[in-house]
Amino acid sequence: MTSQPMELWAFLENSDFLRRKTDGLYRQDEVKLIRHDQFLETDYQLMVDIGCVGIRDAARWYISHPKPHIFDWTWMDSVVKAAEKFKLTLYLDLWHYGYPDWLDIMSADAPQHFAEFAEQIALRYSSLTHFCICNEPTLLVERGGQLGEWQPFLQQADPTTFRQQICRCIIAASQAVLKIRPDAKLILPDPWHATDVHSEDAQAAVLDTVLGRRDPHLGGSSQLVTIIGLNHYRDSTLPPFHKLILNAKNRWPDKPLWFTETSGPPLGWKQEEWFWWMMAEVQLANHAGADIPVFTWAPAISMYDWVDETLHLANGIWILEADGKRVPNGKMPEVIQLARSYGYLK
Repeated sequence: MTSQPMELWAFLENSDFLRRKTDGLYRQDEVKLIRHDQFLETDYQLMVDIGCVGIRDAARWYISHPKPHIFDWTWMDSVVKAAEKFKLTLYLDLWHYGYPDWLDIMSADAPQHFAEFAEQIALRYSSLTHFCICNEPTLLVERGGQLGEWQPFLQQADPTTFRQQICRCIIAASQAVLKIRPDAKLILPDPWHATDVHSEDAQAAVLDTVLGRRDPHLGGSSQLVTIIGLNHYRDSTLPPFHKLILNAKNRWPDKPLWFTETSGPPLGWKQEEWFWWMMAEVQLANHAGADIPVFTWAPAISMYDWVDETLHLANGIWILEADGKRVPNGKMPEVIQLARSYGYLK
């Protein structure tokens, strides 16, 4: 089977979870740390320069929804305007681990609050077609519900109750978007790794719930996920990634798959090496029938460490200088152009 060139998409790191520090709580706002709020149009121009078709960027729920039923569209207006200006398809992250300070995520009305946020976004932005209702919910379950590292700081040996609550929120918000925009593309990305710790069933638990294949009493259904996103970083065991992709294809045969995040470990790897490895794995999967049309680098702008916010990681296509200037991370831009010349990317 011949593999078709893939579209290149990019992801702007926008985690905004709360974690504990010795002097209290700290919000890990990556948009602020990488100064994307200051360099928004500069960043979008960089994406255009390397041939990106689409960009995943932040709704910043905790900022855009400052009080119940009150919304501040300042940030999102600028993002949507920039995407339109640079002719990039915007894939909007509604929930990227963090949530508003006023919200008790475990409360009975949390799903309704999130659904209202999603509904208002769908009403306001007619040009927005691609929605990430929640990024990596399974990681949030682990870090916030099991390990207690992120808000809500639960330490549950069995985090089922937290996982189900996240699913309720995703389901309610997805339904709200589709009510306004029945043609919306709902892309739900989650980690997909070879690991001795988490089985594929465990990694698929949220997706299967939102799809209505698990815990049907929560109200999931197939229409709530248009595209399944696979996020892949470092494995701890076998099999190789192309086999994992094919496993996902077999698991969800009626859903398109996108490769929605990847980058190499920031220490001990050159990102160019990781790029070719992942490109080869996705090509192998596509030759075997996976039919993945989108390859996404994440993060496009190198992020800051989730434990030490002073540590700038070199895992993007660009890294930051002290004044915020974006400079190429090694030869990453050239690698992307080379992949395009080989016919791997459009």
